[in-house]
Amino acid sequence: MQQYGILVSLTLLAFGVLSLHSSCTPVSSIEIVNSELTAREFTGDQNVKNSMAVLTGTARNTKDSSIRNCIITVTFYDTQKNSIGVVSTARESLGPGETWSFVVQLTSPDAWKARSYNINVSNN
Repeated sequence: MQQYGILVSLTLLAFGVLSLHSSCTPVSSIEIVNSELTAREFTGDQNVKNSMAVLTGTARNTKDSSIRNCIITVTFYDTQKNSIGVVSTARESLGPGETWSFVVQLTSPDAWKARSYNINVSNN
């Protein structure tokens, strides 16, 4: 029999559990306007543990022209600042002044340990 249940579900910023740090490498003219980290742990078939860390946010093109091949790469860290995963998302282009609502999701047994992150922005 399949059994699904959420063991831990928390929005880290809402509870103020830890101070989250994000940084945006100014490689391009893409500005991170805001971001929020949520981490969850759950079980699946036969108590197989898995978890997920999701970073949602908004990026904005600060240039007066379009930016092509926009890439947001997020590194997730635990409380000891150990990297627990790196995930990227991409967008083909971002017009002048345009915003992008992005979602970056890490799924792994240790993703629930995510307490901070680093955001790097680039375009090719």
